Amino acid sequence: MEADGVRKMSGRSRGEPPKTLINKEYPFQVVLYLTDWHRTNLVQMLNDRERLGGYRLWRSVYHDKKDFSAAMFQTEEGQQEFIRLYGGKAHNPHDKSSKPWETYFEK
Repeated sequence: MEADGVRKMSGRSRGEPPKTLINKEYPFQVVLYLTDWHRTNLVQMLNDRERLGGYRLWRSVYHDKKDFSAAMFQTEEGQQEFIRLYGGKAHNPHDKSSKPWETYFEK
């Protein structure tokens, strides 16, 4: 699906819980602008995400010719350690006043 230059997944994976349940269980989220460095080190990022208690799947968005992903954690400590290791910006899925996370890196 693509609308206004934003392409999102059309649905959820088989067996994946609804987005609202994931946000409830994993409220500490990190938005990453994926660079070549992130893609090269993807296996290490996945291992660290698991070690820090992150959700097994990524949320991804293609926006303005750039790829973004969100890693989701149950604890703030996991979120902050992931940011320390890989960068990114903290995102609160329950903050209704926040802007869409794929726009966090716009200048």
